[in-house]
Amino acid sequence: MPKISPVPIPSRRHGEEAPDEPPKSWSTRRANNGEDEKRLIASYCAAHDFLVRPGCSPETDDRDTVASVLVNQGTTPNVVVEEALAWISANSTGTSFDITWFTTGSLVPSTLRQFRLRNPKNAAAAQVFLFPGRVDHEIEAVSGPEPVDFAAKLNRCFSYAFLSAYTFDIERGSFYFHYSSEIELQKQLACLFAAQKFVFLDPSKFRAEGGYSYGIWDLLRTSEVVTIYTVSSSADPWIKARFKTLCDTLFYGCDGDIQDRDTLPVTKTLRLRVVGRDEPTDHIQVQGKLRER
Repeated sequence: MPKISPVPIPSRRHGEEAPDEPPKSWSTRRANNGEDEKRLIASYCAAHDFLVRPGCSPETDDRDTVASVLVNQGTTPNVVVEEALAWISANSTGTSFDITWFTTGSLVPSTLRQFRLRNPKNAAAAQVFLFPGRVDHEIEAVSGPEPVDFAAKLNRCFSYAFLSAYTFDIERGSFYFHYSSEIELQKQLACLFAAQKFVFLDPSKFRAEGGYSYGIWDLLRTSEVVTIYTVSSSADPWIKARFKTLCDTLFYGCDGDIQDRDTLPVTKTLRLRVVGRDEPTDHIQVQGKLRER
């Protein structure tokens, strides 16, 4: 009987995917970008802002135990959810949390499921509401007209919103996204009301690139407090200076530029948190009456 020689298996070059491995999605390719920075701002938010009502202190006041949280698609919001759940797990002794997470992405449901399996006693803290629509596996989120129409008609006020963007032009207060297919849905999500909205951006995202979706004014109009999170970097002076200039364009000043201040809408709050790597975190907060558009 003839001897059969084994078929040689071609070697892979470093970094090259195996032939039977599916191509990596946009979310997978972006998952490891700035992982340490995502984790840093997410853990800080969980420790100091998550479930903390405006005007309250995380050290001296009780946190909310019932909440609804809107989470847009993306790897950064998913990391924030992971850190928020880790905080719940560490602080659930004697406290029952009832939290529903509303999301358009496919990453967060998996994160919530893993939490429920590991923490069955805290399952009520990881309830999930999925937006309808066909899942786009490139961005790992629902896509098409169905979720956009659903979001536009959703009559609900959220406790919190966790948001991110591809880039943010801090001079104009504009948010941009890489894929044109997600621009309208991201806008609809951002414009849903949430008492507090958090936007998570690493320093590399402070630029104008991609397709325009919505502005910081839209976030303030549909919330009480908007907080922009980033990580300390060499760009700190530039970011802080432009943040203050942006606030001047968003809020009425105190120089008598309007006659009847009492007729204006309620006061809004815009905050910038620059989380320090090895140094203290910087906080800039501006309160005022939002200018009309």
